[in-house]
Amino acid sequence: MLVRDIGEFELISKLAAAIAASSQRDIQSLNECGFKMLRAIGDDAAAWHSPQGISVFTADTMVEGVHFERRYTGWRDLGWKALATNVSDVAAMGCAPTYATVTLGLRGDIPVDGLTEMYTGMMELTAACGGAVVGGDIVKSPVFFISVALQGVGHADAHDALLLRDNARPGDLIAVTGTLGASAAGLKLLTEGADAAGLSSYAFLEDAHNRPMPRVSEGEALARSGVRCAMDISDGLVDDLGKLCRASEVGARINAADIPADDRLKATYPSSWLTLALGGGEDYELLFTAPPEVMQSASAALATPATIIGEVVEVGQGVNVFDEDGIRMMVGSGGWDHFRKE
Repeated sequence: MLVRDIGEFELISKLAAAIAASSQRDIQSLNECGFKMLRAIGDDAAAWHSPQGISVFTADTMVEGVHFERRYTGWRDLGWKALATNVSDVAAMGCAPTYATVTLGLRGDIPVDGLTEMYTGMMELTAACGGAVVGGDIVKSPVFFISVALQGVGHADAHDALLLRDNARPGDLIAVTGTLGASAAGLKLLTEGADAAGLSSYAFLEDAHNRPMPRVSEGEALARSGVRCAMDISDGLVDDLGKLCRASEVGARINAADIPADDRLKATYPSSWLTLALGGGEDYELLFTAPPEVMQSASAALATPATIIGEVVEVGQGVNVFDEDGIRMMVGSGGWDHFRKE
């Protein structure tokens, strides 16, 4: 069955049915937190009561041929990642996800079963990270795309409880959660057609690319611990750290030897793992800075290990990466830019 065979309204009914049970569970969980659902799928807009406090809102779009390829991205993985990129943005603010809407741009030849599988992937993510999908829109499009809009909430009223890019100060330590480079390595394997059966690290690296885990509890823990500067790593460590530095009008010094990378990445790409970790992107780990005393307590509060990789320095010094001998390395950013010239 294809989209053109059933039309918009029957498709909406099928997609709503595909998430009904999981969505009701997610909504009930949010209701218990004070986010009382008034109207979900089926009206002109979703509506809910919310408690007073900080709210954040984000949106992100994935376009076939630009952000994903169906030949190496399964439908469930596509749903997971389309929502995960937004959840990661909310986590990077120190907040938790609440309600999301999904807009689909569809060609007539898109399989309906594939779309219901995609929504199943979204439900798997809400089960892991919280939040609920409560509506959206469907449009005809010559290019298949998924656009997600997501609200999040902070658990403190004060503005200074948010994690913001412009709060880094000279003398702050720089840290990242988890490990870097595995997503880029997974994409490399997928696009180059590596033999999954002959490579023990294949599944791990593929999952790192297709199923990133947003660091929601970690972002909330950082905010509670007094960290005030963070962002998620979506476009590559060097590129994203550069954005943070420009927002805060500071520079950064990074130690290459301290960059955390999984042993399976190093074993698969022994000569290029550092390049992948510095510039690969789509890790969706949290990059954050804090004074040394705050960094110590914050790191201890995280469920995911954090690694100190450098220090914030004065403005004008840029983002520099140094080897074990203290020699500055020539490192290209390698991060994602929609309109960078080839």
